[in-house]
Amino acid sequence: MNKEIHNNDGHTMPDYIKKFLKEPPLLLKNFHYEDVLEYLQLGKEERFLTDEIILNESEYVNSAYLVAEGKVSIWKDNIQLATLGEGNFLGEAFLFSKNSRMAKVTADGDCVLLRYERHEALSFFRKKPEKLFNIFTKNIIEIQQRKISNMNVQLLNLKKRLLNDTNW
Repeated sequence: MNKEIHNNDGHTMPDYIKKFLKEPPLLLKNFHYEDVLEYLQLGKEERFLTDEIILNESEYVNSAYLVAEGKVSIWKDNIQLATLGEGNFLGEAFLFSKNSRMAKVTADGDCVLLRYERHEALSFFRKKPEKLFNIFTKNIIEIQQRKISNMNVQLLNLKKRLLNDTNW
């Protein structure tokens, strides 16, 4: 029998939430099922059309986004740095950083994102055992290490190309 999952307000849950409950995003790795669900439901759904600007560079950081459906592109000085798909977070260090955004983010096709406000996320963790926030922090570190590794690969490839280019 196929059991429908409902939100607290009785509405049927979106497919992306069901998918994230089966395989949580890296930021929510090692959370209990109930905590994953509760955190996902904190997010406010926002829909964007192809090429629409999601975040502008130098905006004040007070929120983070989870790519629920589709893809987004990260841009700096009109150069595409990365494409992020479903399950990836934008601005995952939003609870710790009060800096400005470092790049522009646009919709790479139609997409759905969940927006998380700093104060709502902090109050979520205040109601939970400290261990959950520690897991969350470890997950942020892992995400940032992956980003650094990816940037190192890109930098190395660029340096190799420059060194092999006789025009330089």
